[in-house]
Order: sequence, then C-alpha cells, then structure tokens
Amino acid sequence: MDKDRQLNRERATDLGVVRISNEAIATIASVAAMEVRGVYKMGGGIPKALICSLFNRFSSKGVRIHMTDGEVKLTVSIIVEYGIDIPRAADEVQENVKRAVEKMAGLVPSEVDVIVEGVRAQLPGEKERKI
Repeated sequence: MDKDRQLNRERATDLGVVRISNEAIATIASVAAMEVRGVYKMGGGIPKALICSLFNRFSSKGVRIHMTDGEVKLTVSIIVEYGIDIPRAADEVQENVKRAVEKMAGLVPSEVDVIVEGVRAQLPGEKERKI
C-alpha cells in the first residue's frame, strides 16, 4: 500500500483532488461515539489523554483506522458509565459511527469494532470530575 493511500482518502473531481485525512475520519468517528448515551469518554490510554488535556484540545483518541484493499475498518475504544446496557451502547456506537463516516466522508466502513476499555463508576459522595 503506498504512503498516500495509507494517510489520506483521496477522490478526483473535475476541479482537482479531494483528500480526507485519517485524522478527520477519526475525529468524525470519535464525535459520533460520544453522542451515544452512556459513553463517558473515548478510550485510548492515559498518555494521549494527558497531552490533550494540557493543551486543551479535542482528540480523536480511541479510534484506529485500518485501510486495506479498498476497505475501511474502524476500531473504536470507549469507556462507559456504570449501569448502562453495554451491548446496546456498543451496538449504538457501531451504528452511529458508521452512519456519520458514511454521511460526512463518503466512506462505507466494512467493520466498526467497539472495545469497551472500562466502566466509570461514581462512588457515593464523589463529586463530578471534568476530564
């Protein structure tokens, strides 16, 4: 697979070329996942979360994109709220991510895998923390 194919989704038009980067696709998928009720935040590990919070910027962390043989496969890692129906939330994440990527980027993901990395439980008396 050539480097441009790996880094960007590219489409020729009469006026030139339109490129949609993997970062743009990952951001679309991340926002779509966060829209699902019961998803607390995106997964993806502590180091990236700390860097993003220090620089006060949104991250598409928690989304991996695999492009092979013209297929787009997404892996979305999430942390859910305690008490929700995890299988239902994961199904909704899959559908919402697929729909958003199709609508906004014109790509039809062949797979949207969801990994539930953790469950956020607020203990009695614990104050709500913003992350």
